[in-house]
Amino acid sequence: MEASQFKKRRDNLIAKLLPDSGLLLFAGTALKASADSQHPFIANRNFEYLTGITQENSAILILKTDDNLVKTYLFIDEADATKERWTGRLLTIEQARQISAVDDILLTKNLMAKIEAIFATEEAYGPIKHFYFDLEPDLIIGPHFKQPNDFANELKGRKPDLTIENVYPIIVSDRMIKSDAEVAAIRQAIRITGFGLNYIATRLKPRLYEYQVEGLFRFAIKDFANAEPAFDTIVASGPNAVILHYPNPKDKIADGALVLCDLGARYDGYSADITRTYPASGSFNALQKEVYEAVLATNKHIITFARPGITLIDLQRETIEFLTNQCLDRGLIETKEQIAQHYYHSVSHHLGLDTHDAAIRELPLEPGHVITVEPGLYFANLGIGIRIEDDILITRTGSENLSSDIPKEVSNIERLVRSR
Repeated sequence: MEASQFKKRRDNLIAKLLPDSGLLLFAGTALKASADSQHPFIANRNFEYLTGITQENSAILILKTDDNLVKTYLFIDEADATKERWTGRLLTIEQARQISAVDDILLTKNLMAKIEAIFATEEAYGPIKHFYFDLEPDLIIGPHFKQPNDFANELKGRKPDLTIENVYPIIVSDRMIKSDAEVAAIRQAIRITGFGLNYIATRLKPRLYEYQVEGLFRFAIKDFANAEPAFDTIVASGPNAVILHYPNPKDKIADGALVLCDLGARYDGYSADITRTYPASGSFNALQKEVYEAVLATNKHIITFARPGITLIDLQRETIEFLTNQCLDRGLIETKEQIAQHYYHSVSHHLGLDTHDAAIRELPLEPGHVITVEPGLYFANLGIGIRIEDDILITRTGSENLSSDIPKEVSNIERLVRSR
């Protein structure tokens, strides 16, 4: 992503901040796993969205005066030769400047001193009456101030007349509308994911293990584009597929079983999220095909139904009604009430930097929103779980299926698996 994108995002956010305000966002810090090991670090996505920086212990400070004078400071860790020998190179000041388009780069160890100077010399910075934080309760920002709320309370204690504001909903409303550059990144993530799915389908067969199928995807996207999975890959065969977030792919794939693959690659920070369900033996049996066709018809209908002005709640209602009628017409259920036993998740979520991207579900869809459409049916007693998921761009006139090139018709799915 070009640095100008991050500057544009900050400018858009700053225009919405109150005069005489400050904003402080943290990248966060890696969580300890056990002993001297840590969990892989993932930067706070709101921080990444505004800066492009993904290095832990970073922060951004923005000051806005009542006459709209703006000052922006980016804080990064100081270079540490010993640490870099173990865990890799840290950003230099010039690299951070080039990535973020922030001119003033300071060291994180001087963050508190900078804030104290701001409050102590109001003639230089102007009075600060409001301070914005991303009050994300699960974000760990460092050893002294564990969470942004702790930092906010510390500032409030030093300056009791300061008003603490939550910037999260403001940033979220911006993140929901994707720029052309963001859509291009998601398209590429989907293209890589499609390659991985086709790689799986053309090698799938009974008696493989679920973890081997997961490995096929991981290898394919790494080999094809040096990409990583955007989230924990779900490969669930037979009765395991009725578990929505099946956590431990370890079983042998049985003859005649269906294999549900819910997965996605990440590209330039942006996620794909696609689900396809394959017959391991190369053909659906009659009952599997009936269930699959009900889900596929619903998937297509909701993609057509998605358009500006409706909400994700509207999509869910329409999904339940349409899928219920599909099941009744095909004899898969006997009463409308039974659908709740076989469809028990939301049909859609926003997609972006996070796979389940930041969003306000009650807001109507707008052009530039990218969402998933993922109906499913699950019959535990039959060992059948089917989900078909596509990634959709909301346009001025309706929607565009960004993942339309990834096969999902019965004949195409069967042909793909048989080609192994």
